[in-house]
Amino acid sequence: MCYCLSISNRQDLLFNTRIGVLGIEMNGEEIVKNLGFFGLDELDSRVYMGLLQTGPVSVGTLSAKLEIDRGKTYRALNRLRNMGVVNTTFSNPTLCSAVVPSDALSIILDRKQDELVTMKNLSEKIVQDMDVIVKETDMQEISSFVIVQGRSNIYSRISKLLQKATGVVYLVGPPEDFMRMYHTTIPERIQEIKANGAEVRILTEISGDRELSFIDRLNPSEIRLGKLPSKSRMIVEENRQLIMSGALTSSMDLNDENDSVMHTNSAEMVSNMFSLCTLLWTKSKPAEILPMPKSRKAKVQ
Repeated sequence: MCYCLSISNRQDLLFNTRIGVLGIEMNGEEIVKNLGFFGLDELDSRVYMGLLQTGPVSVGTLSAKLEIDRGKTYRALNRLRNMGVVNTTFSNPTLCSAVVPSDALSIILDRKQDELVTMKNLSEKIVQDMDVIVKETDMQEISSFVIVQGRSNIYSRISKLLQKATGVVYLVGPPEDFMRMYHTTIPERIQEIKANGAEVRILTEISGDRELSFIDRLNPSEIRLGKLPSKSRMIVEENRQLIMSGALTSSMDLNDENDSVMHTNSAEMVSNMFSLCTLLWTKSKPAEILPMPKSRKAKVQ
């Protein structure tokens, strides 16, 4: 089965199409960017989207319509076929067609889940095997400073910090950052540590109903609204760790490579930033999330 839609040129095909998803308008560039999370690079995404809109077509015809080199088109189609999201015929010429998006993404997710299960099963054995060659040391823990580059890497680092948290954790930042976190493993980590007795406090600026409804889905212990000193991000666990960034952009791109943070266990820095967050927290106001027919409305008490 394939989706068929006549096209006139590459621009109409890829970048002028607008699709409504959950009330959010998405254009071709955003779709290409989001498909990156499923292992499709820009060329793969363009070829896949082209097939969705042309229906069954030969490689030569598709290459001409997309204005992509024939060799590159062949290589992209081979990758997509190996991923299971493109079908080809045995006819002459060979015709290619795209698997329905819902089925295609499900195929990719199933493969990723299989890979994850394999890695989890192997991880314990690998750790045991490598422990044999790790040199034991009595060196006392020293302060460390690590720079983490790339938004996806940063959210993975935040998730790891939360996974081991046992006390009070402050998450301070602009509303857009928490909206992005909703699409990561961070919400699950928050639930896990809350169940173990940790307290997660989110402090952000006054936002609209839509932003606060997303933040509320993180389900922290409490959300407060107040004036932040900057547009930066700060995650600090009492007496343990600190993750801090410079000014953030409002882009929702989870793959933004320009985003960076500093991660440290410096006792002095952790203590100072935790004290700052506590001060900001006391000066902020609790956010009350009110139920709405289709979404949730928020107001400041």
